[in-house]
Amino acid sequence: MNQKEMFKIETSDRINLYGVKSVASDNKAVVVIVHGFAEHLGRYDFLNENLLNSNFTVYQFDNRGHGKSEGKIGHVNDFNDYILDTDMVVEKALKENPNVPLFMIGHSMGGFIAFLYGLRHYDKLSGQILSGAATDYNPEIQGLKGILIKLANLVYPDLLIRNDLSALISRDESVVSSYKSDHLVFDRATARFYYQFLIKGINFLVADRHNYKCPCLILHGEQDRIINKSASEKLYHSVSSEDKTLKIYKNLYHEIFNEPEKSQVISDVLKWIDTRC
Repeated sequence: MNQKEMFKIETSDRINLYGVKSVASDNKAVVVIVHGFAEHLGRYDFLNENLLNSNFTVYQFDNRGHGKSEGKIGHVNDFNDYILDTDMVVEKALKENPNVPLFMIGHSMGGFIAFLYGLRHYDKLSGQILSGAATDYNPEIQGLKGILIKLANLVYPDLLIRNDLSALISRDESVVSSYKSDHLVFDRATARFYYQFLIKGINFLVADRHNYKCPCLILHGEQDRIINKSASEKLYHSVSSEDKTLKIYKNLYHEIFNEPEKSQVISDVLKWIDTRC
């Protein structure tokens, strides 16, 4: 029988991360899910249940400044903090599940975090699934908006900048409505966050992505208007992984795990993991 347990992890800078461990009764592999910007682990319940039903134990956690985790909402001092936090969850999962393959799923900003984690710690992973991952320059940030973010980061890093993504996440109106009414979802973040993530972090990722060697399944919605599918196409052609697959889903928006075709997307993920266990 599957079991769910809440857990907390204290980071090196004394921020408590909130997490949920879902234990499969006949565990074939462990999957760590890294969520995207402004959301939280609870938005992946359907994916979680499908992973569990396929005998995969799942570790989910709210990124710092997100969901039920501590930290200033929509803020990060250094993008590397996200990678350090993720490693603490991975280490917990490895310790509690010795000799079991571990996979990671990262969506959007979570894909950015997961990819950087894979760059540094690919030896701890059996593979990664990157969904609508933020792994390339955002055109808006390369213009005036980027200049303003850099300036604000220097003079007023706590400045809150609004970024409402709700209408663009899915073609399913019930998903959009639920997102808008979710009290754990927010629509603004600090200038320091945007600088660390979309400027400094992406600059680092793009410069080093050719060194990525982890087995990977790269997924993207064709009609994604938050992160263009070209980001995943460039990533696929840039990485050095011998085992790499790119799938672009026709008509799908950004949150491919929350689109009407989500069952097919998740089926593709399950098959990919299962063949690598």
